Amino acid sequence: MSEARPLLVLGVGNVYYGDEGAGVHLMHYLRTRYAFPDHVDVVDGGTLGWHLLNLIAEYDHVVLVDAVAAPTGKVYRFGRDDVPSEIGYGKLSSHEWEVPDLLSAMDLHGDLPDVTITAIGVRPLEFETGEVGAVLSETIRERLGALATVVLRELEAHGVTVTDRDPTIRPDEPFDTEAIVMGAIAAQEELAHA
Repeated sequence: MSEARPLLVLGVGNVYYGDEGAGVHLMHYLRTRYAFPDHVDVVDGGTLGWHLLNLIAEYDHVVLVDAVAAPTGKVYRFGRDDVPSEIGYGKLSSHEWEVPDLLSAMDLHGDLPDVTITAIGVRPLEFETGEVGAVLSETIRERLGALATVVLRELEAHGVTVTDRDPTIRPDEPFDTEAIVMGAIAAQEELAHA
């Protein structure tokens, strides 16, 4: 078995369900804006659910980024056993498995690394109205910078220094879904060859 890589930043969510895809949008922003050291992988986990088990198990620490049913735009940082009571998992997501279920399964199997969850609260309007779309709401776009700050601080706490590759890229700018998908494919290919 190969040695664990130190750190994974993993965004989950579905970009076709608007704000529910905030974690994936953030991965696209981070990969575009910053350069990360070789021992840090920034990955779009999309809605892969249990397919993420093997990937997560390869790392010593995982910073998991997600959207949760909670006050809109509020940013959270918590451990898997410290989910704030105002967060509603199971009421929002289009993931095959919810994040707590995924982590519990890994814990039972003995493969769970150290995990920090960073999340942004969203209101699942798309599911209430039946409308779906690939664009984040203005409120969530405006709060992505705060979510990015929490993620970057978590990396700093683990001794990770990132390089600002393109300071003109802002987290509140709308992202093109095709660019996100193509970026995710390129990142997965790069990870496979690492």
